[in-house]
Amino acid sequence: MVIIKSPPPDSKLKLNPQTKILQPDTVLRRIYNPHKYGTQATTFRFNGPRARFDHQRCDPTKPDNDLERGINYWGFTFKCCLVEVFGDTRIIDVNDYHLAKITLTQPLKLLDLIGDGAMQAGTVNSISQISDRHLSQAWGKYFYETISVYGEVDGLIFGNAHNNEHSIALYERAKPQLNSARVKTVPLNSRSLRPAIIEVAQQCSMIFD
Repeated sequence: MVIIKSPPPDSKLKLNPQTKILQPDTVLRRIYNPHKYGTQATTFRFNGPRARFDHQRCDPTKPDNDLERGINYWGFTFKCCLVEVFGDTRIIDVNDYHLAKITLTQPLKLLDLIGDGAMQAGTVNSISQISDRHLSQAWGKYFYETISVYGEVDGLIFGNAHNNEHSIALYERAKPQLNSARVKTVPLNSRSLRPAIIEVAQQCSMIFD
């Protein structure tokens, strides 16, 4: 069993954080619920911490609003988005959700936590997949705050917990890039998405009626 320590990393470690630049014309996808937190295609959630790498300063046992720290999560593929949103229950419920597809027009700078990247950043790869959200949130907060080590990264890239596809957490620092991106949205219950949803459900042993 891997041991995952809380931040900060051991002071004896010689860290070598790696970054990945997403170039203009990169396409990202996100499934969101517009009925929660006033969410729209490219908005950030300032209420937290709740999810994997949330960096809000509120008590992790009592999520609340931190209006200076917002976050949102993205995938490169539709499949990644579906398994991350519905993977815990294995039931794909398309009601009340929308799919956003954006094309970047400005680059994004991400701290790389994939493979060796997590160890070079001072933790281990499993930080992206453990069930202890308080621990992964502590690292998300540390990466955000420790500019002297990691720089002012726009977010994080990591292997998600459900099928290990590359996923992205964006801090509110990425607002200019999201505001300038080309955006398309479609309700998740759109008939045009049904064949792709059925395919993912079959591939990942999920339920979709």
